[in-house]
Amino acid sequence: MGDKPTPPTSTTVPILVSDFDGTVYRSDDPVRFYARRVADSLRPAQSVAFLDTFERYLAEGVAAADAAVDPAEAKALLEAEDGWGLVQALAADLGLGRPVTQQAFLDSRIHMLDDACGLEVVEPLVDLFAELRGDVRIVLATNSPAEGLAPLLDRMGLTGAFDEVVAGAGKPAGLRAWMAGALEGGRSASALFSLGDHYRNEIEPAVALGAATGYIDRFGRADGPATATAARVEDLLPAVTSWALSRSVGRAHAPI
Repeated sequence: MGDKPTPPTSTTVPILVSDFDGTVYRSDDPVRFYARRVADSLRPAQSVAFLDTFERYLAEGVAAADAAVDPAEAKALLEAEDGWGLVQALAADLGLGRPVTQQAFLDSRIHMLDDACGLEVVEPLVDLFAELRGDVRIVLATNSPAEGLAPLLDRMGLTGAFDEVVAGAGKPAGLRAWMAGALEGGRSASALFSLGDHYRNEIEPAVALGAATGYIDRFGRADGPATATAARVEDLLPAVTSWALSRSVGRAHAPI
């Protein structure tokens, strides 16, 4: 945002909290790997149907429920907030326990460290982070465990891209508690912006506190109000920029 003046005190710096999966990077490779790992625990016919439902969701979002014959499948498609959540719901309906999905999730995180796993960093967003830093505190908040996160960020060229990394955030309740703590000391709720693609995890906690939000609604869920909503994070960058400029505590900035 132009030449950086002396950074303001910590209580005046606005905070941008960004989700990781589906926000800073996007790729269906990790969640496909996850779905296939879970499907490996099913009988062949069940596995084929499971993965077909999963792929329809990735392609169509909640509209995939229109073609569902099984009521349980339709319910899962309508209620899933992302592909990860759909896999969990379908697995539960088929009697697969948490140990199966948890191991599959851990396997998917290991897969993400492999160059064979395609990951697309959203470069315009990362560039905006770099522009805002110094004027805005950039925080990465993810439910991903700390173990393995550092090498993943390194693989993606994101080491050092954030002022703070909150791993194992325990969204949504854990993130709401973190946000409430960040607003202590007289900081206005408008000094915080939460950006993410999972309404219940990233947007709802911020809305409850009166903070600004940017909701990436890839699957057309329209789960609730947000300061700005779009199917792609790139289309939310003007809203993030406008919020940052409005919280610039009176200092001059060059246009972004």
